[in-house]
Amino acid sequence: MQNFPFYDKPMRIQYAKTKSDCIARAEGTYDKKKKQEEKAERKRRVEEAQQNATPNGPRAESNGGPAASSRPGRPSAQEAVTDPNNILFIQNLPYETTSMMLDVLFKQYPGFREVRMIEAKPGIAFVEFEDDIQSSVAMQALQGFKITPQNPMAISYAKK
Repeated sequence: MQNFPFYDKPMRIQYAKTKSDCIARAEGTYDKKKKQEEKAERKRRVEEAQQNATPNGPRAESNGGPAASSRPGRPSAQEAVTDPNNILFIQNLPYETTSMMLDVLFKQYPGFREVRMIEAKPGIAFVEFEDDIQSSVAMQALQGFKITPQNPMAISYAKK
């Protein structure tokens, strides 16, 4: 059934990471309080990520530099690759994102060349520009851009 056309789109089937509430209730393992705590934790992590994504957010250093990572010893994806590159690595895209959607989004920036999406790994893409300066401009402008309310884009430089 994988990639079987359904309403003119290929189906993407994956195993669930957790049991659904309906199955948990049927098995008698459903815990409403635990579910609420998990939801609050996810919300807290999303808010923390949004604060870290803003360059001059409340956690920025006093000298105006970028905010430090909240997890010591484990750098974020953007901090891990600091060498500027003309190719941007885009993460956290909704599965229904198409290359045409990203094309429209990125072609408003000068130097745009192409969008490459990896079919085997939905949710990521590579966007190529003519040089690193032009890719930096696009990265700064679209960092955290929400294609859907749940999916802020995470943009970093691709590894060379």
